[in-house]
Amino acid sequence: MSLTIRTALPSDLDTVTAMHREASAWLAQKGSDQWQPMQTGRLSIDHVRSGIARSIAKGECFIVLDDQEPIGTITLDSFADPEFWTDEDDPGSALYVHRMIVKRSHAGRGIGGQLLHWANDRAKKAGRRWLRLDAWRTNPTLHEYYRSQGFEQVRVVDLPHRGSGALFQRAV
Repeated sequence: MSLTIRTALPSDLDTVTAMHREASAWLAQKGSDQWQPMQTGRLSIDHVRSGIARSIAKGECFIVLDDQEPIGTITLDSFADPEFWTDEDDPGSALYVHRMIVKRSHAGRGIGGQLLHWANDRAKKAGRRWLRLDAWRTNPTLHEYYRSQGFEQVRVVDLPHRGSGALFQRAV
């Protein structure tokens, strides 16, 4: 397996959206409410697609390739969601991971860990102290995964209109 990570292009929008859809369906099959449509429509496929398109346009969405096959995606940016990260957290001291997905066909091969290592290196080169993310509150398996990758849980923010809110960080 020869992994390459490159900036996503506008032509990758359908590919990244399909990865999100696949991950959402897999989570639903496992009984998770993560990334499932809510009554508010916040997680509709159109909402997700427009968010991915914005990340691509800003150069913050990346594609993971195994040879030339797209097998994953990660978004890395400086956006500290103000509903989660406070002034006391010094939001500018971190880069933030969003929508990290590895296709099910490539799961269990350590690719997620490689993506987090890559993100960590980018945060370090950008002069940041932290790599941060917010995980789905009701997914303890995901929380354990991030702990196994060296992240510490900062706190859980429980907002009725948000599914995410389990905040994690690790020093770069």
